[in-house]
Amino acid sequence: MPDRLSDLLARFSVAAHVDRTGALQQPASFDATRDVGRLHLLRSGSAKILHEGWTPLKLSRPSLLFYPRPFVHRLQPESERIVNVVSAAIRFDGGSVSPLAAALPPLLVLPLEALTDARTTLDQLFDEADAARCGRSIALDRLCDLLLVQVLRHVIDRSLANSGMLAGLADARLSKALVLLHDRPQRDWRLEDLAARAGMSRARFAARFKQVVGIAPGEYLTRWRISLAQHLLQQGRAVKEVAGEVGYASPAALGRVFATRTGATPKAWAHTRTHAIAADET
Repeated sequence: MPDRLSDLLARFSVAAHVDRTGALQQPASFDATRDVGRLHLLRSGSAKILHEGWTPLKLSRPSLLFYPRPFVHRLQPESERIVNVVSAAIRFDGGSVSPLAAALPPLLVLPLEALTDARTTLDQLFDEADAARCGRSIALDRLCDLLLVQVLRHVIDRSLANSGMLAGLADARLSKALVLLHDRPQRDWRLEDLAARAGMSRARFAARFKQVVGIAPGEYLTRWRISLAQHLLQQGRAVKEVAGEVGYASPAALGRVFATRTGATPKAWAHTRTHAIAADET
């Protein structure tokens, strides 16, 4: 089976910054003013998680809570036992335009015991959190980065996504075609080529793709190309260079599709986005 995550994470990496460890003695609130998500590891005790408009969520066993996108929430200790947590800010490369962040549910809750492939990482992360060694903050961030990869792998391997990119990557046949689209967006893909890669007929592949991923293969490719273009534009790349890299014959061709999808030309979008990110980071 092809590597379903490496190319995605090479293009849209994810990074953690651990900013809270130890006892949660008072309620902690997290806003959505910055283009970051959150990861909480509840190590012990019971806590109530509050979201506006949602029924309160109560956790009484070691659990992971993952918010891939900004989401207002509040952690409130609920037991006489020490409520011990490790919490990190999570930033996907590309922020709100990251297709990987968009493919995840707004909140993922998993008992730590379910993350069997991440047990060593969790043990090391908690050991670092409890110690006062030199390089502690860097070690915590790197271990949290690794944990995120293992969580994404868990979501795919256990088919936890109901639809979209991650559901497609969980499908043994569709994943072969999706990896090709992710890896070579500049190619002029034909439906029969993708179907052949998946080992299916053209009609069966198209129907299965739409059923699992939620959109047609051609639409998926267009969205993937626009996401890549946005990401490259944020990095300061020239429109002419970006157009060829994501599969358009000219800047004008990219511009037409880009404007239809975003409501702005590539240059205008990049200018607005750059200023928005700068304001968010101040």
